[in-house]
Amino acid sequence: MRGLPESATLAPTLEDHIIRFLAALEAETLERSDFFVRKARWPQNARYAACITHDVDNVRRPMAHILRRASRFSLSDIVLALLGARSLYNNIDLITDLEAQQGFRSSFYFLSKNYDLRALADTARRLVESGWEVGLHGDFGTHDSAELMRDAVAKLSSAFGIRPVGLREHYLRFDYGKTWEIAQSSGFLYDSTVGNRDQLGFRLGLCTPFHPPDSEWRQMEMIELPLVLMDTTLWGYLGRSESEGERDFLSLLGQVKKVSGLMTLLWHQESVRMKGGRIYPRLLASLAGQDCYAATGERIARWWVKRGSPLVADGSSVRMDSAPEGMVLTFKTTEKRTLVVEGGMLKACEGGWTVTALGGPLRVMVNQSES
Repeated sequence: MRGLPESATLAPTLEDHIIRFLAALEAETLERSDFFVRKARWPQNARYAACITHDVDNVRRPMAHILRRASRFSLSDIVLALLGARSLYNNIDLITDLEAQQGFRSSFYFLSKNYDLRALADTARRLVESGWEVGLHGDFGTHDSAELMRDAVAKLSSAFGIRPVGLREHYLRFDYGKTWEIAQSSGFLYDSTVGNRDQLGFRLGLCTPFHPPDSEWRQMEMIELPLVLMDTTLWGYLGRSESEGERDFLSLLGQVKKVSGLMTLLWHQESVRMKGGRIYPRLLASLAGQDCYAATGERIARWWVKRGSPLVADGSSVRMDSAPEGMVLTFKTTEKRTLVVEGGMLKACEGGWTVTALGGPLRVMVNQSES
């Protein structure tokens, strides 16, 4: 990556600054106005969110390659591969089966080169029809060449009949002065490249989606979904054991939960039968059953755009003219105040109230209590 040093923070430090700022703002506003309101980050006020993604670098390897790397696989997998009964490098169906069992959907990013996209067209269409996402895994050079990016998008779109809205660059190649603007001009809704290859941590101190700045420091329309963890960081760069890798995942997940952030996970689709990568079902189990909003990159990005609908204060009332369904506003009030809601559902919670939007116009009046 160009533009920033190859470094990271082991905690989302910028998120901590934001939380402290909001706490101070809340205290000051309550003292001045008797109420404070903020938008929840995730639908239904979920504690945090997870975006599960898979780069599709390869879908097949010659048998000579597999035998040279036989130690990566179980004996039964090697035998089945020799018999032609199992593909060790095309695990898309295996992954979707595992995710469907937990009620999850994920994003698959396909290279426009390296394999025959036409042979995967039925797979791509089946993924989209079943609720998964098909995006572009940028080829070498697309991160700093608009022409190469246009060619890659056109090739994938032609082969799959699907226009990708999500992007991740190959090898996480990224140029802060070029890549975002190339992605936006190429029609992408979001990118999810900004992360670390060779170390753990939060590259920008963030685990929250954001609108990147353009060259004039104006807000772009597209969204960046910061990458928190890549599988090859654990096994390829850091040499972790499986138990150590799972521990690192849980540690980073704990950091994300603390700040109600987004756990963006990159697990290469060809790795799930390999040593290290085969812990993937355990990671899914760690996310399942928790207060987690898990969705594809596209759904996360579209939610974040809708969440950006303005929250307008008008005296003792607030409104959202286009509140997305599931948007939650959290209110804290003094004892002098009561709430009247139009277009949402009111519920008492610890320390205040929540208002859940039904979708469409939402208005909340904060009135003086008669008691």
